[in-house]
Amino acid sequence: MNRYLRYLILTISAALLLFVVLNFSSAMNLVKVYSISTSAKANLQKSLELLQANNFAEAAVYSGDAADSLALAFGRLEAIEGNFWVKRSNSLLTQVNDLEYMIKTAQVLAKSLSAGAIIGEKVNAVLQDKPGVSFSDLKVEDKTAVLKLIYESVPDLNGIKANLDLTLMDLKKVDNSGFFGPLQKQMTLAKDELQTGAELMSKTITLSQLLPVLAGYPNSSNYLVLLQNSDELRPTGGFLGTLGVMQTKLGDLVNFRTSDAYHLDMPASLDPNFKVASPVPIAKYLSTDRWFLRDSNWSPDWPTSAQKIQWFYDAEAKYNSDPAIKNTPKFDGVVAITPRLVTDLLYIVGPITVGGREYNKDNFTNLLQYEVEMAYRDKGVSEWDRKKVIGDILKELKTRLFALPTDRYLDLMGALNINIEKKNILFYFNDPQAQITARSLNWGGEIKSVTGDYLMLIDANLAAFKTDRVMEKNLSYSIEQKDGGAVAKVVMTYKHTGGFDWKTTRYRSYVRVYVPLGSELIKAEGISDGLVTKGEEDFGRPEAAKTYFGGFVSIEPGKSDTLSFEYRLPQAITTAIDSGTYSLYLQKQPGNNIGSLNTSLRFSNNIKNYSDNFVSVNQSTGGFFSAAEAFEADRFINVSF
Repeated sequence: MNRYLRYLILTISAALLLFVVLNFSSAMNLVKVYSISTSAKANLQKSLELLQANNFAEAAVYSGDAADSLALAFGRLEAIEGNFWVKRSNSLLTQVNDLEYMIKTAQVLAKSLSAGAIIGEKVNAVLQDKPGVSFSDLKVEDKTAVLKLIYESVPDLNGIKANLDLTLMDLKKVDNSGFFGPLQKQMTLAKDELQTGAELMSKTITLSQLLPVLAGYPNSSNYLVLLQNSDELRPTGGFLGTLGVMQTKLGDLVNFRTSDAYHLDMPASLDPNFKVASPVPIAKYLSTDRWFLRDSNWSPDWPTSAQKIQWFYDAEAKYNSDPAIKNTPKFDGVVAITPRLVTDLLYIVGPITVGGREYNKDNFTNLLQYEVEMAYRDKGVSEWDRKKVIGDILKELKTRLFALPTDRYLDLMGALNINIEKKNILFYFNDPQAQITARSLNWGGEIKSVTGDYLMLIDANLAAFKTDRVMEKNLSYSIEQKDGGAVAKVVMTYKHTGGFDWKTTRYRSYVRVYVPLGSELIKAEGISDGLVTKGEEDFGRPEAAKTYFGGFVSIEPGKSDTLSFEYRLPQAITTAIDSGTYSLYLQKQPGNNIGSLNTSLRFSNNIKNYSDNFVSVNQSTGGFFSAAEAFEADRFINVSF
């Protein structure tokens, strides 16, 4: 027995010695991979430090060296992968493949850093010796160079985005149960950060395509700017009380003038031949059969309303005696903003003083409404000129924004991104390609084209002053399977917390709910005059077609009321549920301050998994899902059973 054991040990030892000899080159390659990777890691860390110090030239060198080193390491790993013994061991081969994925990930990241550093160096070359300079302080040729660089950097940015996507794909291939198992938490964080980076880069690319267009590069641009008062809510965000015409050229705001919407409506209204039939609800609840610019944002689909607004502007301008209005150049697009955007911008630039009054982020809306509704009389300002102060405020705000040092641009970008998500700013471009880009950025405010379930509730304040500011609103949406189909219910509760004064009165809103095409109304409750409207709209895009139900609500100060619509969803949605899938898109109306959104979905089968963007999910067990949160942005959920 002892002789047998000695023989076995000698045999194993000989086999191990033979394995080491046969795999000596692979072992040396592995040592070399470790050495190269360690050096590359140091170069990447140095590159990041240099980027943070705005030393883009040296950062590009270090990240480029790291990419070259990692390419060598990857070649060594490929040699190991070709080893006779490695190829015949699934376990060893898996570990080598995982190492390859990790090396490839680091290599692609290094290339991305290098490409980003090169773009940064180009910017530095334009802004040499101008650290922290504001855009308005740049010479015309420097502004042109910056816009040209942004305009021409899109292909490079697309390359970085492709690299990030490739990196994420490689990282997802790593077997977390193998050699890298102990690093699973760190790898999950890395994947999340890469995903966020890829999404940010996608937005940067589209922004780089639109920013030069908005800034008047390579050709000058003219935009119609609308201030939508969300305290007097209308379908696209608020009443169109103030209009502005903005001309940009090579990064400069060449001209920006504002006027009261009534300055266009009034002259046109004096001509009996100018007669455009109002939408039925406007005719009925505003008691006017003529339609004018101030009410032209009636469609909840922003592109549809933007086109209609431009039509009214052009049609009414012909009747105007002001040459600046009558001879307005053709618009390149329409931009709509709500007061919330202005307050957020005031937070960045600080208080501004106009007409002896200080406007800041806390008092802007209330003070401005008081100035244009009441105080102008005491100042001897005519009713015709009472809104001139709005133009003065926006001009001063523009001056302060253009004077921001470059190190505040990230704050500005953050504020703009939040306001875009909350639809406090909407864009429409007459150029088809620019409009496609705006839609991809979710700047377009269009009614969404979806194949599954859908809901959008639209309030339209009709002769209720600024009463939306004192309304507490809560929206709930629920579905359940019954009677061989899917039944949905929308409930909107209104609470009037104001009174009768110069700002507020009884609340009067014409409400529409847009739902999947082919939905059938079962019952509607809470409509003040009992008149329910039903119809279909496709907004010029058949794929976006929706059914809508509507009605008028009137609520006295201090009172509450509830409006509800119950309806059967189309058979296509029931069929999808029976086949194991369900999707829902909840679209927010711009400017509508809905305090809570409660979503309740009840299915016959258990939910296997789902993806969503809800902030707060209450329950997702069995066949039931519920969520509750403030309705500040669009929400969606995709479910499988």
